[in-house]
Amino acid sequence: MYKYLKSGQVVPGKGTAWMLYEIEGEDTIVRMLTHIPENNEIKLYPNPKMKKLFQPERLEESNKDEFEYIWGSGESGSK
Repeated sequence: MYKYLKSGQVVPGKGTAWMLYEIEGEDTIVRMLTHIPENNEIKLYPNPKMKKLFQPERLEESNKDEFEYIWGSGESGSK
């Protein structure tokens, strides 16, 4: 069973970049994405180089629906 976490960081001139993670076990990253809603930028990482999540306790909870919705938008051509 996967869990979903996210964190946000302000990017000057763009808005808030949200990093969403699909996690297996305690801290193994399966997939991740970056989303800047203000300009609809989405970058998908189906096989991220970073495999271990650092300090997961500092991240916010997300859920499968949110992750899959943004992931699907990224696959359909959002940049």
